[in-house]
Amino acid sequence: MAWNILIVDDSSLTRKRIRRIIEMADLDIGEFLDAENGEEALKILEDSPVDLVLSDLNMPKMGGAEMVQRMKSREATKSIPVVVISTESKTSRLTKLLAEGVRDYLHKPFTPEEFKETMQTLWAKPETNTSNLLAQALVQSLETMALVTAVPVDDDMVVPEETVLAQIDFSGAKKGAIQMLAGMDLCGILAENIAALDTINDQAALDALKELSNVTCGLFLPLVVSSTADVFDITVPKVATCDNAPQWTEFVADGNTFVLNIEGHAIAARLTVEDAAMTTETN
Repeated sequence: MAWNILIVDDSSLTRKRIRRIIEMADLDIGEFLDAENGEEALKILEDSPVDLVLSDLNMPKMGGAEMVQRMKSREATKSIPVVVISTESKTSRLTKLLAEGVRDYLHKPFTPEEFKETMQTLWAKPETNTSNLLAQALVQSLETMALVTAVPVDDDMVVPEETVLAQIDFSGAKKGAIQMLAGMDLCGILAENIAALDTINDQAALDALKELSNVTCGLFLPLVVSSTADVFDITVPKVATCDNAPQWTEFVADGNTFVLNIEGHAIAARLTVEDAAMTTETN
């Protein structure tokens, strides 16, 4: 899927610079559109298909914050992801915007690599803030441990028939579980990349998904705690295989599940918690 990106900034030089950085990230981008302020951006959104809005905050006529509020109040634009691009750091205004639905922010200036990482998180299509963090942790695990990259979900992606389900439970400040579902083919690729094995057997493939869930959980939990003093107990990951094709369909139909495309192979993940402070399904 090629993404149409609307860049909103009152500086034409900055808009050109952002476009150049995106082009350097070597991603599948369709059309670039640009606007000088939020008012102009809303008009463009009425007439043109846009998949992502990159917006500055401080602009004449209508700033980024007001533009986001109006987008979220309109049925046609409320689901379009917005990433704030600003010289501000994590100020109270940015925190408020993130709580109101802004998907992420990039600090000016940013690199092609930073933009690519942000896009990979967006591609996961998370349903909640904590799922967004889980997607971020999973993408990081895949890149650093298995040396594979998440790309946009598309119709050519291989959906597994023979699946492997991994689950890791955690308890402490938060209590819940992370589940991952992938095909044996992808698990074999992960095993090959993680351990540089010449021959991959089924056990190695299963162990790879177990290790992926373990590392992802370790990266995810620090993102959702209120204090660095919070401590968690984490279980040994469990895996189970299944050759029942409907398992994939049933798993991804859950509203808390997101799907990543890992170089042509699908992997799905979801989070369940028993803490009302986290905005997810409670089992």
